[in-house]
Amino acid sequence: MAQGDRTDDEDHAIAVIGISGRFPGASNVAAFWKNLREGRESIRVFSEEELLASGVPLETVRDPAYVKA
Repeated sequence: MAQGDRTDDEDHAIAVIGISGRFPGASNVAAFWKNLREGRESIRVFSEEELLASGVPLETVRDPAYVKA
């Protein structure tokens, strides 16, 4: 039997019994979904000074490909 094939006597049911996560601007998953529904922006952009103070190297902060969020 190839992957994805299924016979009638097979049970491939999956149940999600819990979910957790850490999201900016939300203390739990319900708050995260509420933010999404309301179009609330949760991403924060950091200043160069904040990044340097947190230990991000100067060459990284000044790299044009580095996202300061």
